[in-house]
Amino acid sequence: MATLKTVIHAHTDYSFDSNTPPAALVAAARAQGVDCVAITDHDEIAGALAVRALGGVRVIVGEEVSSQDGHIIGLFLQERIPPGLSAEETCARIHDQGGLVLAPHPFSILCEGSLGPAMERLLPWLHAVEVNNAQNLLPWEEQRARRFAARHGLVSFVGADTHIRGYLAACYQLVREFDGPADFLRALQDARLRPGRFGPSYFAAMGARHVWDKFAGRPLPGFALNTPERSFPPSYTIRPPTPVAP
Repeated sequence: MATLKTVIHAHTDYSFDSNTPPAALVAAARAQGVDCVAITDHDEIAGALAVRALGGVRVIVGEEVSSQDGHIIGLFLQERIPPGLSAEETCARIHDQGGLVLAPHPFSILCEGSLGPAMERLLPWLHAVEVNNAQNLLPWEEQRARRFAARHGLVSFVGADTHIRGYLAACYQLVREFDGPADFLRALQDARLRPGRFGPSYFAAMGARHVWDKFAGRPLPGFALNTPERSFPPSYTIRPPTPVAP
């Protein structure tokens, strides 16, 4: 049976903390043999729509929503979900669109957006749990995520969480062909997961961005070039213009 090399949890420069324009994401997918990408920009679906319009790779339109309780990924969305809602309301709006609710980096202490204690509360809403994140350096957090998913009968997936241009398939899953969200969830349940981590050059680039953000209050040059005003965090006091990336 044919399988699709599928990357879940990828960011374009429609996210405030990414420097990957849509065309560069398509190029990376083609260079790295990726068939399908679930694009999950922070509080935006416009980047996913832009990549889908370019063609060259199959796109699942998603969003990493900043809820009051942490980040929640919605897949197979038709409309943007605003940040700042409760976790339950965020999940309900994903369900209302017929989408899937995924928990990214649920127990990561290095990520301010982790759901942590809210995971138990969200069990009626969750479809899948990220059990490997290519940006995460603390493996015991992922062990906890794997145990949580197994204990509650939730589907597991591996998430690249890529933000840097040219980096994409550090981890991925091989899934069969699927048609729509329900079939994708079934395919993901039977998928072969390929965990992994980004290398030192990726973390150096992300580290430089974090340091710049902390002291400059605005994006590092080259980042956030397509991020709409509404999707910048409050800590950013200076926002760049938002041209359309090539």
